[in-house]
Amino acid sequence: MRGSLTVLEKELSENLKSRRFALIFLLVFLSGAGAVLTTAQSLSGQTAAEFLELFTGTGSQFYSYVYFLSVLSPILGIALGFDSINRELSSGSMVRLLSNPIHRDGVIAGKLAAGVALISLVVGVVNAIDFGLGMLLMGWGPTPSDALRFFYFSVVTVLYASVWYSAALLFSTIFRRAATSALVSLGLWIFMTFFIGAFSTALAGLISPLPSFPPPTLEQEVAYIDTAVSIARISPVYVYSEVSSVLLNPHVMTLSPVYAYAPGMPALELGVSQSLYLALPDVSALMAALSIFSILAYLVFMRMEIRARWE
Repeated sequence: MRGSLTVLEKELSENLKSRRFALIFLLVFLSGAGAVLTTAQSLSGQTAAEFLELFTGTGSQFYSYVYFLSVLSPILGIALGFDSINRELSSGSMVRLLSNPIHRDGVIAGKLAAGVALISLVVGVVNAIDFGLGMLLMGWGPTPSDALRFFYFSVVTVLYASVWYSAALLFSTIFRRAATSALVSLGLWIFMTFFIGAFSTALAGLISPLPSFPPPTLEQEVAYIDTAVSIARISPVYVYSEVSSVLLNPHVMTLSPVYAYAPGMPALELGVSQSLYLALPDVSALMAALSIFSILAYLVFMRMEIRARWE
C-alpha cells in the first residue's frame, strides 16, 4: 500500500483545518457535556449513586450521554466520509494524486486510516473531558473498574463511528455527487436509528406470527420477541446500545429480552471481563460491519475508471 502514509497525512491536515471538523467536534462535546451536567444535577442528592450512572442517565429526565453518542457518532463518521472520494474526483485532485508514486490501494487505505484516527481523536478528547467534568460535578471519582469500563466503552464508540465512516466512504466511492452520497448515508442512518424498531416488529409478525385466537402461548411470544430482536440487530445503532448498556452497567446480566425473574433475587454484578465476554458477539458484529464496508469501498475504488478531465 505505497503512499498510504502520505494520504493519511494529507487527510489529517485537511480535516483538522476545516470548519466542518471543528463544528462537529463542538456539537459532540457540548451535547455530551450538557448530558453529564444534567444527569449530575439529578444524582446530586443520591448517596448510593454509582459514577457510571452519569453516562447511562439513570434517574435523569434528560437524554443520556450514551444516547447523544449513539446519535452523533454516526453524524461524525458520515461528515468525515461522505465526500472523501467523489470530492477529489469532481475537482480533479484525484488524478493529480495518482500521478505521484501512490498506488490506488494506498489512497483508500490512507483515507480509512485517517477517518479512524480523526474519530479516535474526537471520541477520546470528548470522553476524557466529560469524564473529568463528571468527577468535578460529583465530587468523587470512579473505581478502577469503572474507569476500565469507560475506557472499553470509548473504544467501542470509536468502532461504532468508524462503521458509519466506512459506509459513507463506500457511498462516496459509488456515487459521483457528494450530495447523493450524503443523502444515502443519512437515509441509512435515519432508517437504522428511527425505523428499525417498527421494521423488526413488522417482519417478526410475518416470520413468527402471534395468533389472535386462541391467545398465544409463552413459546410463541418468546419466538416472536427473539425474532424481532434478531432482526433489529442488523442496525449498528441497536448493537451499540446493547454494548453500551453491558459495559457501563455491571448489573446487566444478559442481552436477551426474555429472562427469568423471581422476587427477592439477589442483585449481582458482573466483573469487567464477564461484561466484555457478554458484549463480545455485538462487538464482533460491529467489526464485521466495518470490514464489509471497507472491503466493498476498496473493491469499488480499485475498479473505478479515473481519467483526467480536459476543458
